[in-house]
Amino acid sequence: MNTKDLRSFQAVYEERSISKAAQKLFITPQGLGKNIRALEQDLHTVLFERTSHGVEPTESAHLLYEQAGELIHRLETLDYSISQLKQQKILLRIGYACGVFNVLPFDLIQQFMKENDQIRVEYCEYFNEEVKALLRDSRLEYGLIVGDWIEEKIERRKLGEEDIFLLIYEGHPFYERERISVNDLDGENLLLMNEHFHMYHDFARLCQMNAVHPRIVAKTAESGFLYKLARLKAGLALVPGFALREYHLEHLRAVPIEEPLKWDVYGVYKKDNRHYETITRFDAFVRKHLYH
Repeated sequence: MNTKDLRSFQAVYEERSISKAAQKLFITPQGLGKNIRALEQDLHTVLFERTSHGVEPTESAHLLYEQAGELIHRLETLDYSISQLKQQKILLRIGYACGVFNVLPFDLIQQFMKENDQIRVEYCEYFNEEVKALLRDSRLEYGLIVGDWIEEKIERRKLGEEDIFLLIYEGHPFYERERISVNDLDGENLLLMNEHFHMYHDFARLCQMNAVHPRIVAKTAESGFLYKLARLKAGLALVPGFALREYHLEHLRAVPIEEPLKWDVYGVYKKDNRHYETITRFDAFVRKHLYH
């Protein structure tokens, strides 16, 4: 059993047609039929019965379809894990969440690469939850994420933090305030980073805990757009502290939030992989340069 045959099975099951499924998978009907027969031989069962309208799944097919997605995921993860094991001394794939390098210096990675040229380092930006998923599936060795990640199989290290501020436009009743509580925001028009960002969920939980219901009038992936909307007086913008260094705050004030609300950056990796040479080298390098 392999992922190719399982994906072929899924397509035929969903389309109820060999020809339509083949078009969907960009292979020939003959090749697709061969994949299905191979899977039937592996499982010692018949998965489809031919009819005048196409094919009909058998009871075995219904049972397999319920578990096919999980089987594919497990087989792929196993394949990634074996590949990762084989390359544990030479490959370091780093996934970093959007905005991380506004808190950490990017030259940290560049300097590591310079000092460890025997290691092939690959790095790519993802949304926060994507970094976690790729790390779980052994498609990354190390992650740089926003917000703590408490999970039994994950090793984590806090690397930096920024406060969260509220951008308030001139003329708003809060404009002269020195601090703002989340309780003050009940019914206020707010501008937020969207659900791909950890601070959105932290703020939502804070509002829920305090029974506060602001009106979220805009969500975005760009903090700069929040700044523009705040200048247009569309609402009050919740922004990380590093973003303020890019803004011209004329007719705007950045006021801190009283409740604990941070943009925390963590380095994370799987505990099972903590002895991999690329991971131990990078983790030691980070500790040396951030905690000296």
